[in-house]
Amino acid sequence: MNKIYRNCMIALATLSISVGLASCEEEALGNEETPFAPYVLSLGITSNGATTYYVVTTADLMSGTINAVGKGIEQNGYRDYDQGGQTVFSIGGLGLTSATGIVRGGDGYLYEKGDFVFNNSLNAFTQMDDHSMIGLELPANKESGSKMTFYTVGIEDAAITRQAQAPVYPIDQLEWPSITGICYSEGNVYVTYFPMNPSNFETLYTDTTYVAVYSYPEMSFKTLMKDTRTGPAGSWNAFNGIFKVESGDMYIMSNSAIANGFSQGTKNAAFLRIPKGETRFDDYYFDFETASGGLKPSHIKYIGNGLVFAEVSTITPQTSEHRWGDKDLKCCIIDLNNKTVHDIEEIPVHNGDGGRRFAALVDGGYVYRPVTTPGEGTYIYRIDPRTATAVKGAKVATTFVGGFFRLD
Repeated sequence: MNKIYRNCMIALATLSISVGLASCEEEALGNEETPFAPYVLSLGITSNGATTYYVVTTADLMSGTINAVGKGIEQNGYRDYDQGGQTVFSIGGLGLTSATGIVRGGDGYLYEKGDFVFNNSLNAFTQMDDHSMIGLELPANKESGSKMTFYTVGIEDAAITRQAQAPVYPIDQLEWPSITGICYSEGNVYVTYFPMNPSNFETLYTDTTYVAVYSYPEMSFKTLMKDTRTGPAGSWNAFNGIFKVESGDMYIMSNSAIANGFSQGTKNAAFLRIPKGETRFDDYYFDFETASGGLKPSHIKYIGNGLVFAEVSTITPQTSEHRWGDKDLKCCIIDLNNKTVHDIEEIPVHNGDGGRRFAALVDGGYVYRPVTTPGEGTYIYRIDPRTATAVKGAKVATTFVGGFFRLD
């Protein structure tokens, strides 16, 4: 059984476990925690076929061992994490529809704040501006409904402040859409997706990039952007299809990687660009696959100044036997401005975390990424993006790291 599918089955098995989400009045982290420790990690620990998440803090990413012994906010069921301002959002998925905010209290410890519930599991969730997050909920297939729901969530109060519905049409014309990202710019909400059969998960339409644009806050459909220079934006459940840079411009990552959920790939992995607030692609095109010698990016994190930290599949060519594998990844720095790729030699080739958000932290000019290798376990690496070099840091006692953030 492939890795991502196996992880999904493990997550589904845990959904029968009751989810105890604490309010701000409930007890904070255990006494083992150091108050005001700035770094927050969600440790996904799998035992006897079920995964439990422990949200813990640490002041040191470069030495010692980070663990959940006698500490941490415990969370059951499948969890994904994203940050907005000084709130880390824990988002239920794979059938789990609740979410909560995690904030730092005046005493320096972490507390859960808010407990809001969606009708179904969210398909996308990201920060919109300084005050709000935006989420998208899509029916599982045509038989389940013809409308999707957009949610606005307040960052400070961790509560739903607005919701609006829009028809799934026209993004379901070829197949049911698999959402890969969402981004807000200048009154527009941009949604990246690829057509995927919801029954057998085949992807027969991989010759075009699709971006649906909606007005905010009405969430009225405005236009469907298409570009045939690349295949679909992003990959299955990794939320990596679109990201915004300092100028407000948005970049599209397309990999059509079989190892990340596609049943075929018909275009080279590449990056496109959408000017700030506009509903067109400009002439920017970065053929990543050619620049990297035939490889495909699997997971990406925008750093700043046009630089992207990425885990890149070293498998070439990718065939059906590699589908969903997310294996044999190396780390790279991608320069979008100069259209170059630089390997980070100090980080060993390793397997990915499957279909989930990329747990990497940008802080103080560095990138921190937990990497798991057989025999050694999980260690944090500190990457200098200017030199594409890395230093091995603290050990993490976990099966995987589900989220990685800083709260001041």
